[in-house]
Amino acid sequence: MQDYKIHSKYRLASAALTAAMVLSLPASAETPKLDIEPGLWQHTFNIKTASGELEQAMQQLQQQLASMPAAQRQMMEKMMSGQGLSLDLKGGSVQVCLTQQEIDRGQLPQQDGCQQQLRQTGDSSYSFSFSCDTKPPTSGSGDMTFSSRKAYTGNASFTTDVNGKAEQMSMQQSGKWLKADCG
Repeated sequence: MQDYKIHSKYRLASAALTAAMVLSLPASAETPKLDIEPGLWQHTFNIKTASGELEQAMQQLQQQLASMPAAQRQMMEKMMSGQGLSLDLKGGSVQVCLTQQEIDRGQLPQQDGCQQQLRQTGDSSYSFSFSCDTKPPTSGSGDMTFSSRKAYTGNASFTTDVNGKAEQMSMQQSGKWLKADCG
């Protein structure tokens, strides 16, 4: 049961992070086109919850991953890299590969079951809202500012369901382009 609890909270954090990242918003007729650099991006985040349960579960997950046999840990990392992701739980970051073709087609990484809206509020600033029909459901809003085609900062607040109760979360995030080659 404890493993399930940790897994479900890890999944919750991952889904919330993915839903909150502007880079994961699909392009549409109403969505402003983001002028971003293709390649490997690193998104750093710090999530805080009202109850503190998520932070505790993430710490337990870090301990479990650290005690995992090397072969099993490598298998998990390989599975994630096959999806263009690399997760660093200690540093609170995720790496995502974005190709120019994906950016042009609006086929950016996104959480299945999420609907997002993006609105340009200034030359390089945006506000966003999202609603995810996932298990558990998650919704929220935030803002971000791009300092260049290769960097942004932002904040988000969202609500999700944890053990049958609404959980308020806040997140500070930043993103930076690492390199053109995602290899």
